[in-house]
Amino acid sequence: MKRFVIAASALALAVACSSTSSKNGATTGASTTTGPKKVVIAVGGPFSGDAKPTGDQIRNGAKLAASQINAAGGITAGPLKGTLIEIDDSFDDADVPQKAVDNIRKVVDDGKYLAFVGSGLSDASVAAAPVASQAGLSYLAAYASSPKILDAATAQKSVFVVPPTFPAYSFSVADQLLKKGLTKPGILHATGTYGDGVADFFVNRLKAKNVTPVANETFKFGDPDFTTQLGKIKAAGADSLVMVGLPADDALIVKQAAEQVGLKVPAYDPGGVTNSDSFLTAAGAQANGVIGNSPTDAQRNTPAAVALRNAYTAATKESVVPDPAVFAYEGVQAVAAGFADGAGTRLDLSDHLHKISIPDTGVGPLQFAPDGSRVGGRLYVFQVQGGKPVFFTGYEQTGPQEVKEISLER
Repeated sequence: MKRFVIAASALALAVACSSTSSKNGATTGASTTTGPKKVVIAVGGPFSGDAKPTGDQIRNGAKLAASQINAAGGITAGPLKGTLIEIDDSFDDADVPQKAVDNIRKVVDDGKYLAFVGSGLSDASVAAAPVASQAGLSYLAAYASSPKILDAATAQKSVFVVPPTFPAYSFSVADQLLKKGLTKPGILHATGTYGDGVADFFVNRLKAKNVTPVANETFKFGDPDFTTQLGKIKAAGADSLVMVGLPADDALIVKQAAEQVGLKVPAYDPGGVTNSDSFLTAAGAQANGVIGNSPTDAQRNTPAAVALRNAYTAATKESVVPDPAVFAYEGVQAVAAGFADGAGTRLDLSDHLHKISIPDTGVGPLQFAPDGSRVGGRLYVFQVQGGKPVFFTGYEQTGPQEVKEISLER
């Protein structure tokens, strides 16, 4: 009876008029404008600036998930059964941490938003997550995956990281470099939480195997010329090049390395950005041979994987489903699953997000650990051949800093 009363109360709150308020004056239920009831999800990211392609992909993934959920009838169960998903993607942070914080404050103060999905790189999420956590707003980091996001959000368990964490990205590619017998890698990475974090974990993985990089150079997002850093890496005698940037950065790096510096060594991407049409197009022939990782294996043949690829290509005309799109897609799917599990308001959504278990979102199973990190996240490793990624192995994250190699699903 108690559970029935709680559910009924939640439903009443969710469908009440917009004057119903939470303690701070913000509504906490579904939108009740004319027409079908709607759950409004705020979607944010770098929709302008150097990281705009990442933001565009986040937007594409979130919208695709919402359209699929709505086409199937909306939320499938719980007090908000039949409610549709509405995406508000007006929260551009340009990958500037303060703008990300300002956006989250707006979301927190406006009760029509029941969750937040997004943020591109980790600096923005590290800054914004504590604000969401303090207010009990469910914040699902899409693409940003630094462990610092969860470290900073300790007030309430309402912050979630949808992707595998930096160690999974770094370790899976580092292990492949080591398997090739390469012992003198040179690293070129962006500064900031994303670039520094992925590079640091990569270095730690190498050192655990008694391999030390011969060079470790940095750059800032938007830099157009990497020849100085690449020249230092070449002079150090590097037998491989490890790059951590955005798709446009990595495309310039491989082109300048081969065409201007004469650094013709195998290239590795542990940042998960080279499985994208933007990188493959910009890098051209120099993309061939690059080894990277991605949550989407283009040949994975489960029904959910095939459906996701086909739907994304139909919606965007892109042949590859890039990481930011995948994780924003999963973030919206997770929110819908949380409401189907029984959540009725913004304030109880995070409790239900901790309980969800989606067998296959299209890239694998999705559930969260008590700290908000993903359980069992998967990455698939590929080499670009003939301008396309060819996948040859996979990895599953089995702990905060543990991965195991797995077979591909064909």
